[in-house]
Amino acid sequence: MKIKSFSSTIILLVAVFCGFVSFAQEKADISYNVDTHAQMPSDKQAISDFIYANLVYPSDAVGSGISGMVTTEFIIEIDGTISNIKVTRGLSPLIDAEAVRVIGLIPGKWTPAKAEGVSVRSYYYMPVLFSDPGK
Repeated sequence: MKIKSFSSTIILLVAVFCGFVSFAQEKADISYNVDTHAQMPSDKQAISDFIYANLVYPSDAVGSGISGMVTTEFIIEIDGTISNIKVTRGLSPLIDAEAVRVIGLIPGKWTPAKAEGVSVRSYYYMPVLFSDPGK
């Protein structure tokens, strides 16, 4: 009985360790020290205009008084696409989900970051401002 419990514990620890290693490898292939940062598919004003033209304040949150900035983080892939959109500083689950949705809609391909002349994956951070239309 003790052997079965011990081996179950070992298997669990190995599984957890492998999960951490996989996560670390995913993080490791994203460059922080780049020569050229990723560039938007168009100028900042055009991206901002696009975001606010497509941003929908969640109807369930109207009148709540929730206003402010949601900070998003995402990866610019080597092929110029956006992936892994996350909220790093949010306001509420509904508003945070809308920020993720609208960032995912940004059209066009980005110019990826470069390190030593080679395209690399990199993080990009983008704030999205929300104002409660009911207040």
